[in-house]
Amino acid sequence: MHRMIMLAITILALSTAASAAQSSAEQKAQVVWGWGADRIVGTYQTDAQVRPCGTSVPYMPVLNTISFNAGGTITENARFPPTGELNVFGIPGLFTRTVGLGSWSYNPFKRSYSMSLRYDFFENGLFYGIGVVHRELQLSADGNTTSGSVHSTVYTSGGSVIVDLCGEAVSRRL
Repeated sequence: MHRMIMLAITILALSTAASAAQSSAEQKAQVVWGWGADRIVGTYQTDAQVRPCGTSVPYMPVLNTISFNAGGTITENARFPPTGELNVFGIPGLFTRTVGLGSWSYNPFKRSYSMSLRYDFFENGLFYGIGVVHRELQLSADGNTTSGSVHSTVYTSGGSVIVDLCGEAVSRRL
């Protein structure tokens, strides 16, 4: 009887470990090709609302055009005036930035996408730091809209955090 109980406990432990390993693998599975993944490929106009994480200050609008390229790369063009903007993120001076470059992937178990991109920014024409943007995206059934959370961190050139921004974004296929 004791052996039967030990055998049952061993089988239960192994099946629990196998389920946990499978669940962990499903969480980490990311691809950039295939039918599910390729559905996002295209160019989208994005309207986002972000604010410093953990605060209740009013949201700031962020507008951009983003292209999800086949194979998992991204190009993003934020809509700022060509001459720049003054005092962005509370930094005195004229803010300008580069195009955002990054990557995307698809999790077939969750049927969701993740993306990350980076841009360089300048104050009064001098390199000041970088911005890193992460998004979790759900693609609509018709494939024309993505929506989900946004987390962006803006760093000085020395690596100090200027601001952490959180919010939501909706992107519509052009």
